[in-house]
Amino acid sequence: MVNVDDILKKYSSSLAKKTSGNDYRVGDVSREYLQFKQDMMPQLSRYEKLARSFGSLMKVRPSKKDEIRLGKNLEIAHLEITPGEVISFSFFGAFITFFIGLIIFLGVFFYTGNDFIAYSFGPAGLFLFMVLIASMFVFYYIYSSPLRMSKLWRLKAGSQMVPCILYIVVYMKHTSNLERAVAFAAQHLEGPLALDFKKIFYDVEIGKYSTIKRALDIYLERWREDASEFVEAFHLIESSLFEPSESRRV
Repeated sequence: MVNVDDILKKYSSSLAKKTSGNDYRVGDVSREYLQFKQDMMPQLSRYEKLARSFGSLMKVRPSKKDEIRLGKNLEIAHLEITPGEVISFSFFGAFITFFIGLIIFLGVFFYTGNDFIAYSFGPAGLFLFMVLIASMFVFYYIYSSPLRMSKLWRLKAGSQMVPCILYIVVYMKHTSNLERAVAFAAQHLEGPLALDFKKIFYDVEIGKYSTIKRALDIYLERWREDASEFVEAFHLIESSLFEPSESRRV
């Protein structure tokens, strides 16, 4: 059975060196968010740009169910677009695919000069059917991309949960300040979980949430079903701030 004290002793000495002599200004964390996101996820940025471009051409109002489901996946994957823009992008992607297929079909038809009726029920009919299938696939692929991205994001972030808790616990043993502990973890973690934490500070800075604790609690709710131990560990850390004595807090 793993002993928590043994883990902390193993990592505390190396992690504590990173906390000593450093002033972690939480404002710096939120300012790093956009640049960190751009450097880390260029493929997501391309998806965002295309979705915004096509979304500006056609306004789509999704159903309440689709809006909630897509909105949740977009937020997890850090895609700053709306569900309506995703649906517009999907429609245009399918339309462009079908249009290109139709142009190819007409080009071959006029080039061969065959009778239209006879030709359309031959290989060309199969070709048009395949174009239709391809268009439907493109629509589904674009529409479901936020779901795939969010699942991949959660998978990668999950591998950083143990180091995350260690960073926060070690920092709070050094300085009992949850906000600075989260900022410390955000600056020393790698990959998706680091970006998640930077996003927490960014959301507070732009006024989406009033406090870091509120933003953190909203974020933790995303993990309640898939990583309840991670959520519980965070809540235990938060509760330590309200302990009456130093020994109980530690």
